[in-house]
Amino acid sequence: MSSLNQIAKMVSKKLISIEIIFCFAIGLAYFYADNLHRELIHQQDLSMDFTIYPSTIPENQLLRIDEAKKLYESAFDDGVYYGVIYPEKLIKFLKHAWQWDKNAMPYYYKLLGWKDFYDERGKEDGIMMSFDEFMRKYRDQIVDSAGNPLVEPIVFKNVEMRGYLWDKFADLKYPYFAYRKSYSYAPRWFDEQGMMPPSTDEQLEKSIEYLNYAIEGGYHCYEALTARILFQEGEHYKDQKYEQLNKLTEYRSTLKVEDLKQAIDYAQLMAEHSSIIGILRMTEAYFYGLGREQDPVKAYAWSLLSDYAKQKIIEIGNNFAWDAEQLPPVWEYNKEIQNRLEQMLTLTEKQAALDYLETLKTKVVTWNYNKWRKQIDDFHPKP
Repeated sequence: MSSLNQIAKMVSKKLISIEIIFCFAIGLAYFYADNLHRELIHQQDLSMDFTIYPSTIPENQLLRIDEAKKLYESAFDDGVYYGVIYPEKLIKFLKHAWQWDKNAMPYYYKLLGWKDFYDERGKEDGIMMSFDEFMRKYRDQIVDSAGNPLVEPIVFKNVEMRGYLWDKFADLKYPYFAYRKSYSYAPRWFDEQGMMPPSTDEQLEKSIEYLNYAIEGGYHCYEALTARILFQEGEHYKDQKYEQLNKLTEYRSTLKVEDLKQAIDYAQLMAEHSSIIGILRMTEAYFYGLGREQDPVKAYAWSLLSDYAKQKIIEIGNNFAWDAEQLPPVWEYNKEIQNRLEQMLTLTEKQAALDYLETLKTKVVTWNYNKWRKQIDDFHPKP
């Protein structure tokens, strides 16, 4: 039996090694694809136009963020064969990208990075049409609503324009770009010990600025936003393995009272969508009187809601509804606060907390927090 276990361990290690090598190879391939496209463009003498143009597509016909991603993924395969899946969908996608539909443009840059490197592979496999072959067959169908041929914007002919454009689009409050740019400031990396180094207040404030733009555009990135507001690391955890939780009492020393209250308002919104971190922050807020008036009864009720949520995880049988690997320190800290409250409160106060718990349960909109967190509210994209 022990020999079977040894064999199983060896196989597991082999599989992990293969997975690491595969991921490295994919990353390397994309790096070379991007550089190849860059080198090909540098061979041309192009006069770059740095103007940000509005889309010529009517506003009510522009692609939503998720819609643009799904259209790209259904039109072009960039994971296995690197070829055209559905020509009709790619035609529609190109019409949007070439007419400055801001939600389609980043995916077109992605397509360009893959198509040069894998064009020959597509021909050899013969399974899918390469992008170049697609252009030879369908170029005349890439037209505007009046049937006039579209011209690929010059910004796509130099990959170095991507960074410039993405920064400018973020500053113009396009939510996809603002969300991506928020991570350029904080947090940035883990150190050799797997710990998140503290960010400067300036870095955190810039990250907060772009996260707010993203939220205005429909993103539900409140968890990242509250972490940037509250903690110098810009994260709810101090370490990469989610073992050391940042406690609310460790909030930034420069934090203003109104910003602390706003962070707790966001935490309550998260909690009402079953965020375990959000529920914990509400427990802390009422226990310590941070961002809320100190109220041990409400603090106890919120701590009991955390216990109820834990049972919900077991009942649903789907840990992916939350981030399971992040939960143990939360349960531990919640129990610590709960034990202290149980020693403080009278029987009457505990009953009041149980009554308030029933009210809190009715305010939870969903018990699948991660699903809600990934959603993007519908809105009319700006041209």
